[in-house]
Amino acid sequence: MTTGRDLRELRESRGLSLDEMASVTTVSKGHLSRVERGERQVTPALVLAYEMALGVPVAATTDTDDEGALAGTVNDVRRRELLGSIAAASLGTAALDPIARIFETYEMPPARVGLADVQAIERATELYMSMDLARHGDVAAAMASGVLRWATSLAKGSMDTAVRERLRSAMGLLADRLGWNTFDAGSSPRAVQLLTFALDAAAKGPDRDLRAHIMLDLSTVLTDMGRPADGVEILRMALGDERISSAEQANLHAVAARHCAVAGDIEAGLRHVQRAEAALERETAALAPPWARQITFSPGHHDSALGLALFALGDDVRARERLTAAVEHLDPGRTRTGLRCLARLAVLDLKAGDHEGGVERVRYVAQTASDVQSTRIAADIKMMMESAKRYGLQEQVADHVR
Repeated sequence: MTTGRDLRELRESRGLSLDEMASVTTVSKGHLSRVERGERQVTPALVLAYEMALGVPVAATTDTDDEGALAGTVNDVRRRELLGSIAAASLGTAALDPIARIFETYEMPPARVGLADVQAIERATELYMSMDLARHGDVAAAMASGVLRWATSLAKGSMDTAVRERLRSAMGLLADRLGWNTFDAGSSPRAVQLLTFALDAAAKGPDRDLRAHIMLDLSTVLTDMGRPADGVEILRMALGDERISSAEQANLHAVAARHCAVAGDIEAGLRHVQRAEAALERETAALAPPWARQITFSPGHHDSALGLALFALGDDVRARERLTAAVEHLDPGRTRTGLRCLARLAVLDLKAGDHEGGVERVRYVAQTASDVQSTRIAADIKMMMESAKRYGLQEQVADHVR
């Protein structure tokens, strides 16, 4: 079974101090110290907290046959707890006090919160989204975090019901964008916290597409952490809401297809692609909320989502069609999405024998991405380099890759 010593050794191997672990898990340093010394029991909840903080499956560090059944039980408990907290957040009923403390502020909100206060937050969020969809940056993230702290303080004030609902949606959207970019910067555990906070806020507002989109982002983070089955499960929760638009349904199915590819279930992935395409035939752009016009309803978005899915599923012909259409129609401000599509087209070129075209694409992506902060783009560049190496072309692209 997992022991306190296991937890300590894993924490230390990841370079985290007890103070840092206590801050991330919101468990006192003293209690963590006692658990790691064997003076307190290792509970499934604490194992989950370590796993989220360290970004690795803690139970997987124990590999003896005698402990396999117990490790499976602990994994099941952790999975139920995590999915349970996400399900509660999707209903706006999560216990989020420790997460909410991230956004505490000592500034005094106005005695009465009005529509103008919420509109100011919405404008700041729109600016942040525009900046971040192009190139993630620490300055933009710091601005978003400050605005979110102020929005959280406003939520404690007095206001009309309609204003409160609009504020909740604004908080959910801003926390979602900040959480997604925290994930893209390489901090999955912190992203889970932010996105769960975002989901709880959005669930208390009227925007059902926003709620579904945050669940989509959460599913992607969990899949990246090695839990594709949980990622698909969260998307099933989201798809259970018949009020979401057909465009967001298509988005959910396309991402579910990618998760299925990660899990090795190609047939299920292709079924999700079919459902995404069917949903697109029912698309109603007139119903798009303002934020969705920059993302879900923006030109080329669904082509990119389906192209990424089909590439992961190994359907090269349809992947090329979708990815090419995405590159042609994506807004110039969608820099990272465009680069992800181009990286896959480069791999498809090399695979098809168009080495000259593939090398040219690899160089372009690497040069354009030189000032883009994104762990996903970094992984895509690595993928292109591995493909170039496979065909003996690494020297032709090496000078262009950071």
